[in-house]
Amino acid sequence: MHADVLPEDVQRNDGLRRVVRRHKLVSDLALMLGQTTDSQVLYQTICEYISRLMTANAFIVSSFDAANKKIIARFLMTDGVEHDVAGFPVIDLEEEGSGIQSKVIRTGEPLYIPDFAAAMRQTRQVHSFDEEDGLPESEKGDEARDRVSTRSAALVPMRVKGRTVGVIQVQSKVLDDYSREDIELLSALANVSAVALQNCELVAELSHANRQLATTLDHALRAIAMTTEIRDSYTAGHQRRVAALASAIATDMGLDESSVRGIRAAALLHDIGKLAVPAAILAKPARLSDLEYSMVQQHPSIAHRILATIDSPWPLAEAVLQHHERMDGSGYPSGLRGDAILLEARILAVSDVMEAMCSHRPYRPALGRESAIRELFAGRGSCYDSVVVDACIKLFRESDSEFPDPTVPCC
Repeated sequence: MHADVLPEDVQRNDGLRRVVRRHKLVSDLALMLGQTTDSQVLYQTICEYISRLMTANAFIVSSFDAANKKIIARFLMTDGVEHDVAGFPVIDLEEEGSGIQSKVIRTGEPLYIPDFAAAMRQTRQVHSFDEEDGLPESEKGDEARDRVSTRSAALVPMRVKGRTVGVIQVQSKVLDDYSREDIELLSALANVSAVALQNCELVAELSHANRQLATTLDHALRAIAMTTEIRDSYTAGHQRRVAALASAIATDMGLDESSVRGIRAAALLHDIGKLAVPAAILAKPARLSDLEYSMVQQHPSIAHRILATIDSPWPLAEAVLQHHERMDGSGYPSGLRGDAILLEARILAVSDVMEAMCSHRPYRPALGRESAIRELFAGRGSCYDSVVVDACIKLFRESDSEFPDPTVPCC
């Protein structure tokens, strides 16, 4: 030792190096955990990372349900083999002085067990698992204790904002196998893991809520569509069938999931403006007069005024307004041409024409899909978007059914 370097300086430097190393290891794990929101992948990543730093013949993660005071097994790996914990019993938080996991949860402090067998002999209730197949033990306490090969264990709480949300436990087949530094490092890693797992749960909850919201929205849109169809029995189901076809076309064209949802929503609402058209005109079994036809032509503009009041992530109002526009400018209400027409509206236009020709109307019987396909092909590029027409015809050529099933959600 250099004469100028005192023992306390060496000790202080060693301590600083350990702190720096611990911070780096924690940061590395946090970076790794930040790359996924899949809880199972997170558990595996935590296990693999900790196993590289210390002995982990068994690695166990449990969560704590504070509201119901329950401890729930979430992940178990023994000797490198992951086991299914679905059949593990839920453990009640045990009274003070009982249960090693319960003690960690109650105190919020790490627990080191240098002699695991001795600790188990002092435990009133044994919760163990078969070390080969990972299944929970059904034997009596003494029998389970005799079979366990674990000789030492370290348990640390997973804490978020001062609350213990779970426990990480590592076990070794060697007596007194963990150092104070191991426990400190495991504690730091456990807290990083707790935050990552809680974020994962929040993402899962948000995803579930979004799915429920999407289902509710779809049902609401269907209900609104029915208000139009109730007034006109000849077009009952029209908007739902157009929605099914438009969704299928959009999906075939490679549009993302959100865009498909938006097109489906617009299709379910595209004729809502007909609520302002007299029912007698909609159900008239003869050719409409010029005045009557001009009244029908107002329905996209009326729908636009209704839908423009809705704050939506999709251009619902504009898509519905433009669904009778044509690529050559011959459509209505604005005579838009080509790319000036939204893609959503171009998809609606093709879907609307296809469904109308395949269905009965007051003034004519259904023309059938072959006639509809011929009409679309004849107007391909002039009236209708070529790519959309091709996708629509492809869907019908590949399908045995006359029309997509409107009861099956397309997104």
